[in-house]
Amino acid sequence: MTMARYKVAPTKTNLFTLRREEQFAREGHRFLEEKRDVLMLELMTAAVKTGDMQKKVDDALKEAFGALEQAMVRMGRGGVKAAALAVDADGDINIRMRQVMGTRVPLIEMRTGELKPCYSLMDTSITLDDAAVRFRKVLGLTVQLAQLRTGVLRLSAAVRKTTRRVNALEKIHLPDYQETIKYINDILENQGREGFFILKLLKSRLMER
Repeated sequence: MTMARYKVAPTKTNLFTLRREEQFAREGHRFLEEKRDVLMLELMTAAVKTGDMQKKVDDALKEAFGALEQAMVRMGRGGVKAAALAVDADGDINIRMRQVMGTRVPLIEMRTGELKPCYSLMDTSITLDDAAVRFRKVLGLTVQLAQLRTGVLRLSAAVRKTTRRVNALEKIHLPDYQETIKYINDILENQGREGFFILKLLKSRLMER
């Protein structure tokens, strides 16, 4: 006979309770599987976008440093450094959250002021203006990359956690319920057969008398 995984008395009340709990566990298992699938889809989409954004950042950085190098050739390292000290950069970052099956994924927005000349146009080269514009673009792309990477990390953690819960239900809790239900059901059936046999025996003896 199958042994019970849960130590409960083999009664009809406990059998009913276990069947109800098993049904609830099955519904939870289906929900968690659906949640895991949605999270996996979001994760794969975010991972692809992160790869694409990383390439954009790398390309933008390469162009920005190329422009900076040209500015240094025209103005000298000291001239570029002096112009950089005059820059008064301002900006504002706003972080909101969106929910993906209970997982908080960040939405990062960066607002920067209008790009205005902060240094003397007479003493600088147009190549420095080009470098400033390109580095400003890098900053915006980097914020987007940070948003995507953070989302990937949070979604990955959520997928791992949900997968563990799915596996626990699938490999531990549901089999435990099934074996315990079968154990109690077998005992109750045996008790029923024994009771029927005893009643039949008593009836037979009463008729003999």
